[in-house]
Amino acid sequence: MKAAIIDVGSNSIRLLLGTYIDGQWHNEPKRLWTTRLGKRNEDGSLTTESMDASYKAFSEIATLAKDYGVDHCLAFATSAVREASNGIAFMEQAMTYCSMTYRILSGDEEAVYGFKGALQDCLADGLHYATIDIGGGSTELALGSKDSIYWSRSYPVGAVRLRPLSDEGPQRVWEETRFLWDPMMIEGTFGDFIGIGGTITTLAAIDLKMTEYDGHKIQGHKLSRECVEGIILQLRYMSRDERLHVPGLQPGRADIIVSGAEILTSFMDAYEVPHIFVSEQDGMEALQQELFEGHDEPTQ
Repeated sequence: MKAAIIDVGSNSIRLLLGTYIDGQWHNEPKRLWTTRLGKRNEDGSLTTESMDASYKAFSEIATLAKDYGVDHCLAFATSAVREASNGIAFMEQAMTYCSMTYRILSGDEEAVYGFKGALQDCLADGLHYATIDIGGGSTELALGSKDSIYWSRSYPVGAVRLRPLSDEGPQRVWEETRFLWDPMMIEGTFGDFIGIGGTITTLAAIDLKMTEYDGHKIQGHKLSRECVEGIILQLRYMSRDERLHVPGLQPGRADIIVSGAEILTSFMDAYEVPHIFVSEQDGMEALQQELFEGHDEPTQ
């Protein structure tokens, strides 16, 4: 079985191609197109510019999927699409560029899939874990163990959404979000906080000074609170051109990485988290596995 999983996010569209062989997935490196669906019109609808950029991405994905010999193609959309009045129409139109089924995930579903994808290989130890996924338009938290995911939240704060607030000053995001986070009631022996998504993997790549992205090195990387603050201080007063020369920082995140990192420090301060471990695996892998198991019947 060969599958394509497409993550339609607020900052970018990502593609995961994989083949299921002998009981496990063998995946290609994820590909990314920066389309900025989260930068919406004043009425909250998706902009023509971001939709056109996305349709171009879907066209390229269709070619890649065909060349790979994909049997099943599943797209899932998150914050930008689910909040937009024209979100469903956009996804229906996207299907004319790429043959696929799609789902628009709720914030809770997004949190749950992120947890499952990041921790699918770690839960056998019986410990309890928490995940944080800072996207372009929202941030998802989930808490659970091998038995269940018993707590999850989705907050309307993301790197694209809060960029204007971040531009106002170095403490603005922290000030606006420090009382946002709900108490997290852990029901057993706790393991670690796990960070997933583009903001956090990019921070890890910057910390590792990667000239070329390597997901294997990202997986399991430890990011301390001090390290994240250091990256913020390093980047905040750089111009965009200067940021483009920072190893590990992708051009499509150069203008939003500071706001995303500030959301992370706010989270870490609220829960007194000294460090997180980074997972390159996320909701894409969880949906990939669910697609194989046949537990879900996506609708067009």
